[in-house]
Amino acid sequence: MKVVSMISGGIDSPVAAYLMLKNGCEVIFAHFHSFPIVSRTSVYKTIQLVKILGKHRPSNILYLIPLGEIQTYLRTRVDPRYLVIFYRRFMFRIAEKIAEREGAEAIVTGESLGQVSSQTLPNMIVIEEAISIPVIRPLIGLDKQEIMDLAREIGTYEISIKPQEDCCTLFVPKRQITAAKLEKIKEMENQLPIEKLVKNALNKMERVVIEGS
Repeated sequence: MKVVSMISGGIDSPVAAYLMLKNGCEVIFAHFHSFPIVSRTSVYKTIQLVKILGKHRPSNILYLIPLGEIQTYLRTRVDPRYLVIFYRRFMFRIAEKIAEREGAEAIVTGESLGQVSSQTLPNMIVIEEAISIPVIRPLIGLDKQEIMDLAREIGTYEISIKPQEDCCTLFVPKRQITAAKLEKIKEMENQLPIEKLVKNALNKMERVVIEGS
């Protein structure tokens, strides 16, 4: 089975990818970044993480997708409380396009239930609705300590905890919706040039092959 694993550079997503690799899946990595609005730190970290995960497979494909243009566009047109949900719906759409290109059957995320506002069950349902292929969440039933223990075990923890500017936290206020309504999201999305924004991001993304360490 081939999957597209969204990898952020944080603790959770490399562990999710590892669990898929461990179970024999072929993993294509997709990293969303906000360069040049912020530094390329998350990109450098992600490359290191993919190299470590490459121990479980000789080489790995990594897509580097710029999300900054989409974020800049949305920040002045969407209620700030919904921004992370919109970011992630766009990320899922782009990941689905990558899956189509690579012949992958599902998208993998590092989400675990209830850790942050975008990972409440109502918000997960709303976010996932943006795409038609399955979303696999290997960490869904684990708590943070269990995830950190696994990260230490596979050697990704020390890299993951290095500071970085996460694209999903860019332009986001402290107060966020925890139970978004799909009807409300679709109403707002009707005013957005979704296909154009997705196409622009796909045209600017990089595809690189990372050799395992």
